[in-house]
Amino acid sequence: MRIVDVVCSAGKTGFYFDDQRAIKKGAGHDGFAYVGEPVTEGFTSIRQAGEAISVQLILEDGQVAFGDCAAVQYSGAGGRDPLFLAKDFIPVIEKEIAPKLIGKELDNFKSLAEEFDGMLLDGKRLHTAIRYGITQALLDAVAKARKVTMAEVIQKDYNTGLEISKDLYSLNQEITDTRMQTK
Repeated sequence: MRIVDVVCSAGKTGFYFDDQRAIKKGAGHDGFAYVGEPVTEGFTSIRQAGEAISVQLILEDGQVAFGDCAAVQYSGAGGRDPLFLAKDFIPVIEKEIAPKLIGKELDNFKSLAEEFDGMLLDGKRLHTAIRYGITQALLDAVAKARKVTMAEVIQKDYNTGLEISKDLYSLNQEITDTRMQTK
């Protein structure tokens, strides 16, 4: 099974991007928002809606695998990657990454993940959010190609030696239930 196309869609995350540097410099609150000017490059306000990119890999049999490129709340602070804005990074995925994805054989997640996680662009690693979303989509794609769960792909490709079974789920649920009863 191969990837025949890549589609990117801009979206919002479940939380916000906060300009941590502006907050540490004393930005005030106005309800849920912050008052003042942002100081970190790319921010248009101190708190703004988090953005994501949904990466959809179209497989040769018509199935679609999904991965979400999403970044952390305090992008651009403390050595983290820069602010992750969909308008800035969709072109990167479409021009630099999609051509390398199209035609890829979905036979081994681990090797595909290592290839794209280690990919360099202008001598630098890809933004963490892109690496996360691309590898997530690849995991889904390999699972769809094999007609197994993503957990089974991880089990096989990483030779975990662990058995995946409903019994394991039941044991985990039993432990959780026991812990809840003792609180």
